Amino acid sequence: MKRMDVSDRAVPAAMRRRGVALAVAGALACAHVMQPVSAADQAYPEKPVRLVVGFATGTPPEIMARLIANHFTKAMGQAFYVDARPGAGSTIATAAVARSRPDGYTLMLGVASGLGTGPHVIPSAGYDPRRDLDPIGFVQRGPYYISVRSELPIHDLKSMLAYQKSAATPLVFGSLGVGSVHHLIWELLMAKSGAQFTHLPFGGTPQMVNEALAGRVDLMLETASSLTVPYVKAGKFRYIAMTGEARGAKFPDVPTVREQGFPELESQSWWVLVAPKGTPETIVGKLNAELAKALQSPDAQQLLDSVGGASSGAGTPREVRALIRTEYERWGDVITKANIKVGG
Repeated sequence: MKRMDVSDRAVPAAMRRRGVALAVAGALACAHVMQPVSAADQAYPEKPVRLVVGFATGTPPEIMARLIANHFTKAMGQAFYVDARPGAGSTIATAAVARSRPDGYTLMLGVASGLGTGPHVIPSAGYDPRRDLDPIGFVQRGPYYISVRSELPIHDLKSMLAYQKSAATPLVFGSLGVGSVHHLIWELLMAKSGAQFTHLPFGGTPQMVNEALAGRVDLMLETASSLTVPYVKAGKFRYIAMTGEARGAKFPDVPTVREQGFPELESQSWWVLVAPKGTPETIVGKLNAELAKALQSPDAQQLLDSVGGASSGAGTPREVRALIRTEYERWGDVITKANIKVGG
């Protein structure tokens, strides 16, 4: 029998090219699925790691960053150090991290002001947290409380709005800066109720509390922190609403904003750990696992309690990404409607 020629010469050129293309595509697909973790990722960290925070030394976020850095240093056998870069609601620090090399050696403890509101209020910040950062894990989440000076006849949101309507001058609310969540929740309340309050921004909670004690600030929105709780217990301030989905264990008699007819005011304070976009997943996974352990320490739990927050664990990067996206888009809409801007 005559042998058939099945060499490449017997196959049409187009079919040969298609066969080669399919073979290459298949090889690339297998290589992607079976791609080994790089030696550098496995050995991480091999040099000191910088943990950026957008607040001054001694502030709660900076203290928490140091607690996390100390745990990482002990657990991972390499130095983690805190780089405090305060300013502009942490947008300066966040922008610097977003531009950093995504190799796992620059991390950030990010907060709502830098990741949720800041880029909208300060367009020149030049970053989008949804696009330019990789989430690692949650650090803390907690509700806000609306408080009023105790000498005012205000005990809930309804009586606050009634008092404001009859007052000779608008009530003054303090916030932690133009465009902060502390400011925007009042903007939401004014938009729904039609009431008008006077906004007085501050650089920090201590200054705002001092002005409230002096009678120059009537209303505040803050976490149930060690800076405000003592004055509530001493009868100087009164909590009239909280922004969580359910009443808090510390102050179970304080009704939620939803119970009082203002569900759009539901919100939370939050801190998360992030890295520049493109940080290897293996490194993100290592950091997430160690973060969960760091948050279980007594020191971390004590600090979280002092700022009125809580840790329900580090969660997953996907969950953190969903929170950042939701908060960024939600507050961006409020800022646009209220036409709030700082800088160009």
